[in-house]
Amino acid sequence: MNTSDYIQQNQETNVLYDSSKTVEENIQLYLNEMTPEEKVGQMLQVERRAISIEDIKKYYIGSIFAAGGSTPDENTMNEWSKMTKNYKEAAKETRLAIPILFAVDAVHGNNNMKDTVIYPHNIGLGASRDAELIKRIAEDNAKELAAAGVDWTFSPTVAVSNDIRWGRTYECYSENSDLVSIMALPYITTLQANGIIACAKHYVADGAVQFGTGDNGYLLDQGDAKITHKELHDYYISIYNEAVNAGVKSIMVSYSSVNGIKNHANRNLIQNVLKNDIGFKGLVISDYNGIHQLNGDSMYQKVVEAVNAGIDVLMEDTSWKECQEALIKAIENKDISEDRINDAVSRVLRVKMEMGKFENTEAKETEFILRNYKSKQIAEEAVRKSLVLLKNKNKVLPLDKNKKVAVIGPAADNIGVQCGGWTKTWQGGQDDTIKGRWMSGTTILDGFKEIASKNGGTIITETEKLKDADVIVVVLGEYPYAEGKGDDDSLSLIRGTVLEGNETALKEAYAAKKPIVVILVSGRPRIVTDDINKWDGFVEAWLPGTEGGEIAKVLYDEYEFEARLPVTWPKDSSQLPITLNNQSNESNVLFPYGYGLNIKK
Repeated sequence: MNTSDYIQQNQETNVLYDSSKTVEENIQLYLNEMTPEEKVGQMLQVERRAISIEDIKKYYIGSIFAAGGSTPDENTMNEWSKMTKNYKEAAKETRLAIPILFAVDAVHGNNNMKDTVIYPHNIGLGASRDAELIKRIAEDNAKELAAAGVDWTFSPTVAVSNDIRWGRTYECYSENSDLVSIMALPYITTLQANGIIACAKHYVADGAVQFGTGDNGYLLDQGDAKITHKELHDYYISIYNEAVNAGVKSIMVSYSSVNGIKNHANRNLIQNVLKNDIGFKGLVISDYNGIHQLNGDSMYQKVVEAVNAGIDVLMEDTSWKECQEALIKAIENKDISEDRINDAVSRVLRVKMEMGKFENTEAKETEFILRNYKSKQIAEEAVRKSLVLLKNKNKVLPLDKNKKVAVIGPAADNIGVQCGGWTKTWQGGQDDTIKGRWMSGTTILDGFKEIASKNGGTIITETEKLKDADVIVVVLGEYPYAEGKGDDDSLSLIRGTVLEGNETALKEAYAAKKPIVVILVSGRPRIVTDDINKWDGFVEAWLPGTEGGEIAKVLYDEYEFEARLPVTWPKDSSQLPITLNNQSNESNVLFPYGYGLNIKK
């Protein structure tokens, strides 16, 4: 009878954890007792749809995750809470009762949840430069995650945006590594102070990949960062150093490469730099099926290479049993040393212990009301503080509340477009005339209508009546996208990842020969040089989330424009990639990093 069969027949729970001992003493207690199967289980994170409750008990799984769009059949707080509780109860029935962690990508709110509050994506928060605001966002997000039974979020993204053609640009706070740190570090510390494990991602230099090197058929995503040692450390690794010093508990490895070596196999960057030099004591996790991209004819070879490179937890879906078998075999064959396995398991146990998971034996019943007043207030403030005023010719702004304002364009009345990717599903979605709004919330048009109705103004939405308007607000946008599918080589207003109605809306506005204010709803700057001279006003709204109605309040001067560009805005695509670090003359760009106007000043 092998060890696994013995344990299955003798499954009496043996809780070793002793709160009077130190974390390191408790870790050693477990390592001395654990079988190879129990250790390997802690090194696996499995997508919830690929595993059963019985599998958790049988294989001693250390963590479960819900990918983008992976939800209970009824996507409600009650069902999330019941689902996560079931996983945690199963873990208690294993021999050593090691707590299981449940993880999600909560990157701008609890974004797998239907009809909750969705905050602006990171690029908008970077524009705000408000570290106190991001603390309140993190605290609010943590409370909602905890109520759903979530322990771990794969956020924040600490990538430095180097090429706005990259579809993950909106996940970056900035092209300036200092601003990334200013925003990311308080987010990390506040999440963890409120019981949610943070994850800095994606290690390392994922925002610096070279155009045209993308993997899996993408233009940039999962590509190769061809970079000097100094640039790598000064602009990219430095942020992870700061995150480690701030106490981040987990770091996710990037699909991308550095100088031709896949990060998932880069022992120097993971084991030597991150763990040995920087001193990271938390756990290193792969990206979703990330090891599958490594060289090797078998899963066994890929598992061995990744774990020996320093990856502690393998994030897998349907191949998880193959990984489990590979790990057991690698231990038997001594292709992965006992020390390396014990190091990985120690890191998992350390995070669980330091975050109090061993001491919280009973799940707390926490009532959380979706779209509650406080959450909406924080999100509304974030929307207002993220808006960048880029042009205000002849003081077209602020708008007069009692005037006739036309509001047109494909992004004017679409919450799904406002939220962008990673909203309810991986790639996000749009409002539908039959199914209704993608998420609950307010649209940009809703905000204009509310203010006009209270002040005797008129909002015109019919294009045949544009000549009756005093001013025309044209709301242009991109369709929702996430990684890979968001890569765009043109960044045009009418081609690439943009809404079909952009071109028509502009033509109709030009034909009316009225003052024009353009609001751009996008995850990055787009090339506007050919059109901007026809606009009197221009506002970059980024991806504001569910509370888009707040935008009108700033245009009507109920609040001042405060934000500044967190990225450089190019004149044309031939300048790309361009950032404050690689431009020789900022006067050559359309708008430099840090640019933004006020109405009153």
